[in-house]
Amino acid sequence: MSQRCLLLAMLVLLCQLTPAFAAEPPKTEKQRITAASGVKMRATPRPDGQEVTRLFIGTELRELERSERQETVGSKKDYWYRVATPEGQEGWVFGAFVLPFEPERRVQTVLEIAGQRLADQKAPFVDRADLANFLKGAAEKAPDKASAARLELARWRAVRWALGALATEEVPKKAYEPWVKRQGEGLVYNELGAEWLVDSKGLWKLEEKYRGLPEAEAFAWEAATTPLLGECEGYTPCYLAAANATEGEYLRRYPSGPQAGKALAMLEETLGTDGFELDQDGRAELRKELDKLEATLGKVEPAKKKKVMEKLQALRKAAGR
Repeated sequence: MSQRCLLLAMLVLLCQLTPAFAAEPPKTEKQRITAASGVKMRATPRPDGQEVTRLFIGTELRELERSERQETVGSKKDYWYRVATPEGQEGWVFGAFVLPFEPERRVQTVLEIAGQRLADQKAPFVDRADLANFLKGAAEKAPDKASAARLELARWRAVRWALGALATEEVPKKAYEPWVKRQGEGLVYNELGAEWLVDSKGLWKLEEKYRGLPEAEAFAWEAATTPLLGECEGYTPCYLAAANATEGEYLRRYPSGPQAGKALAMLEETLGTDGFELDQDGRAELRKELDKLEATLGKVEPAKKKKVMEKLQALRKAAGR
């Protein structure tokens, strides 16, 4: 065979082989993400291994190696993984505290982590604050509006979860003040209760921002069930004004919403006629709030609002119409 024919034959063979090489998928590096706060990275894959550092929840890691067999640590059985942080620090983490991570499924994974953590009612404030911070950053980097809505909803639920711990734990002021400041205008301080609360006005704005998405209704219910500032101290018009601003506002926006039944039950409890004495101005204020509530209930199905309307009319009669 001539040299020219030999070269031609080799070219044909290469052309036949090229598609096979091109079809082989590129090898991607495995990744993991921390699903808890303060995950210990150790120098060796052992519970008593020297601690290298502690990782925040949501830290994305490159998986470098996996231990040959599983080990039981506490009540959990899993592998150890040698990983590297985004800064290049390397060490071993126990598998029970990290999840497999695929960047294209970032939003789903973040929400999975949030759901797991929010279910832990024994978690201390520091862990709850860590989750809220993680979700705040994730929401700010959301790839689209629908993802942002889901992440922001999870974030504010985590904030309320963290505030719940503040009300029951002895947390030093210097430990929680920076976190409170990081939440911006989303929190308000209740002087009478000496406590920090989520500002419901911000939640109503988020409902408006995401209206049309499933999360909008959820934001409305979060707002409706968020405590308001101040105390009514037995003043009936004040209680009714608060009801109009919370469950009443929910019904105005979602008269057939999934939480409408609960909102009506809460209103029924508020609309009592026993033990109140009002002057002329107080009665006028009460009638104003009753008018507002009655207008809100106009869009609610008659059968569902029957008991509330009966109590409303009884209260109106007691107030002298």
